[in-house]
Amino acid sequence: MQITKETVLTALQESVPNYQIDSEWLSDGLTYPAFGDFARFICAEAQVLQYAHSEAEASELNQVNQVRFSMTFLERALQDGDGDVHDLVFDCIETLASCEWIDQIKKYFGPEINALWSQHFSKLQ
Repeated sequence: MQITKETVLTALQESVPNYQIDSEWLSDGLTYPAFGDFARFICAEAQVLQYAHSEAEASELNQVNQVRFSMTFLERALQDGDGDVHDLVFDCIETLASCEWIDQIKKYFGPEINALWSQHFSKLQ
């Protein structure tokens, strides 16, 4: 099913239930503020992962699930989304590029996000 600007916030809520979208943004369909805030949510969740001493330990942390679910959603949005959704994902990834914990997040990039990262953001690192 294609994800559109009109359905993307509902899809995001269903895919990452721990991310709470501001009710005003949700009711008004304000996708850009929601996706900017979503990027900050991912960054905050990834911060905890720096303290894990191994992948096994990291996988026990709930934050790894939030980062994984979040990146899986963004990957699906690139695959199934229309042009407006692609723009939202691009802006989200652009915000993530400035996240101090981006190396933790990059572990959960799918192929579409990897391609987007390589094309636009890899030179920033």
